[in-house]
Amino acid sequence: MAFQQGNLAEARRLLSGVDHVKAVHLLALVEKRAGEQETAAQHFEKAARMDARDPEIANNRATLARDMGLPELAEEEFRRALGINPAFQQATTGLGRLLIDAERWQDALDVYAPLLGREPGNVLALYGLATAKLGLGDAEEALEIFENLIRQGNVQPQIRFMRARALLELGRIEPALADLKLSHAESPSDFTVRTLAGTYWMQGDDENFMRVLEESAAIPQLAVTSAEVLRQSGDPRRAVEVLAAARGRAQLPIESWSVEATSHIDLGDAAAAETASRNCLAEQPANRLILGSLITSLLMQGRAAEAMEYIDRMREEEPDRQHWIAYEATALRSLDPERYRNLVDIERYVRPYTLPVPDGFASLEAFNDALLEALEPWHPYAAHPLDQSLRGGTQTTRDLTTIDDPVIKAFYGALDVPIRQYMADIGNAPDHPLTARNTGNYRITGAWSVKLRGGGRHVNHVHPEGWISSAYYVAVPEETTSGRGRGGWIKFGEPPFETDPPSPPEKWIQPSAGTLVLFPSFMWHGTHPIEDDALRVTAPFDAVPA
Repeated sequence: MAFQQGNLAEARRLLSGVDHVKAVHLLALVEKRAGEQETAAQHFEKAARMDARDPEIANNRATLARDMGLPELAEEEFRRALGINPAFQQATTGLGRLLIDAERWQDALDVYAPLLGREPGNVLALYGLATAKLGLGDAEEALEIFENLIRQGNVQPQIRFMRARALLELGRIEPALADLKLSHAESPSDFTVRTLAGTYWMQGDDENFMRVLEESAAIPQLAVTSAEVLRQSGDPRRAVEVLAAARGRAQLPIESWSVEATSHIDLGDAAAAETASRNCLAEQPANRLILGSLITSLLMQGRAAEAMEYIDRMREEEPDRQHWIAYEATALRSLDPERYRNLVDIERYVRPYTLPVPDGFASLEAFNDALLEALEPWHPYAAHPLDQSLRGGTQTTRDLTTIDDPVIKAFYGALDVPIRQYMADIGNAPDHPLTARNTGNYRITGAWSVKLRGGGRHVNHVHPEGWISSAYYVAVPEETTSGRGRGGWIKFGEPPFETDPPSPPEKWIQPSAGTLVLFPSFMWHGTHPIEDDALRVTAPFDAVPA
């Protein structure tokens, strides 16, 4: 009764010293509500040892583990609860939410399906199912589920927000904006700020873009996201100002230092970036994002040996994460040129191919014309997404492999020959992070299209979740094919920040329509700006070992 009434001190006093599993379990719940997560975790662990067959204990322990950022323990305990009681709804939806947060879409589908078999109208399960389907690229079916939920009176802002996400995937921008505005007005969050502002940005609606960010910057819990969006839009100085003003009003989450560090990197102020990074790491020493900012700040200051201490640790912990390999390459370029050449080996690992002519087309030129036409409806925006390397152009927002279009499908079918040739060309030597993963099979994990206009380019970047990355050239402007000023050429080896000593590009490739360039996802790459307004359209993708 004391617990239910919120009298946690009295509940704690009554339970203290009672060595019974229900008392230990209740004490864990008391400590959790009091915000004492570590103490609560200890009591949950003890209760689980005392009664390993109680699904409530397993479920509550899983929920706390999820809140504490311990997804592996959370999944283990959710699954243990379901092993004891397969019909346990809370554990099912808890596990489903955990899997969705981890973007394990198919695993989430497998969790929600049995619950919907027992309870076809379960709103949480339908919401989770639709979210997972959207993650898998089935925007049409996801939209149908979200719309059915809303027609039945489920007008919660989260459901409207996810319907908006599905509409955006399908290029239906106006109805998506209507949902986004309602969702943001009723329940403003980091997600609604980022998505609403990002949609206004891609529409070229600068007035509403700034209005959303200015309003959100005044709310302490949204200030960090507002600052990050400002930074991504090309205004890092304003981002730093927003964070400083917000700190004057409230205590910001530790992640604010990460945004500030990245903003200082954009401004070229390596010392300030290092200070902000270390402020964050003092409280979150395992924060991967801020470690990247600290490494960057050290490389900018000519302190590659110091940066390598962090790089070596992260390469050991996450050997396949591409950005750690990219940082390693940048550090080795000045520390150990021979190791650098062995790791990067641009001439071996960066390879151009000509796409085989897909079946049903008389020539590659005819196919590119058809592909250009097929991609056009999926470029509805006026500006680039905020969180991508693109500047001065547009990018499709839907994974193109999920689109039921015969021309687009023909493109991904035609890629099989050059991808397999690339895998054969690079080999499978076990002592290199690219070749060691070569199983001889692959799967495409992301596919999109980019359209550049005058002045458009890609800033130097890597693809953190990939293994093999690409650029396929559907159409290129005359200045690219003529070689005039290298406009539209792709470059390799240059990081997106100034290093000491400098790290200029080491390889340029002059593309032409029909050229497919394949390269390691860890390789820094970017595009020299095009000057005229002629069409430059690409269809990149990432692949990972199957």
